[in-house]
Amino acid sequence: MAKKIKIPFAQIQKITMTTLCILCTLLSWSCINIGDPNLPEPLSDEQISINLSENGKSDPELLIGEWDAIKFAYTADGHKISDVVNITSAQLVIPVVPTDSECEVFDPKIGSFKSSVQWGLKSINGSGWLCSISRNSIKVTCCGYTKRGVPCPHEEWDIFTAFYNAYSFVINGNELMIYFTENKDRFFGDAAKRCSIAGEKKMNLIIFKKR
Repeated sequence: MAKKIKIPFAQIQKITMTTLCILCTLLSWSCINIGDPNLPEPLSDEQISINLSENGKSDPELLIGEWDAIKFAYTADGHKISDVVNITSAQLVIPVVPTDSECEVFDPKIGSFKSSVQWGLKSINGSGWLCSISRNSIKVTCCGYTKRGVPCPHEEWDIFTAFYNAYSFVINGNELMIYFTENKDRFFGDAAKRCSIAGEKKMNLIIFKKR
């Protein structure tokens, strides 16, 4: 028969204390990582916009033209950008860059809307948008759209969400990138979330290519 090896109680106690010390050390490091105020905070919308602007221009005159929407993307810091989902058929026409903040007003005397130069978004539903720009920040306001049915899911839900939450823009060569805040003010409410072509994926950039 094999002879049992007896471990002295003092040695068992030493091993136990060593193990407990290691566990306490790991737990204390975990707590420090969670609550340490010196750890980097998530970047703000402003800082992400600043980082994006470092790789392009924010000249409003460069916006004028015809743009094909090509994809949605995501960035957490304004430097690293990852593609999320392609856009199949949407076009943005910018004849000028208006600075008015109010939409067109219906005139009952002539029975039509007063003339106002707008951005034109061509997708399933045509829509017009006014914008205001300050440096690289941008705000767009919908000034009317046609009321045809949009299937679910469909990219138009996401495009409207992006425009309503537009925060800043940058142009790099023939590419226009509009950064929008993440789902803070969805135009179509819960329907937009259910009908997003990105599913549960995060996205905060809509990217256009100039024709």
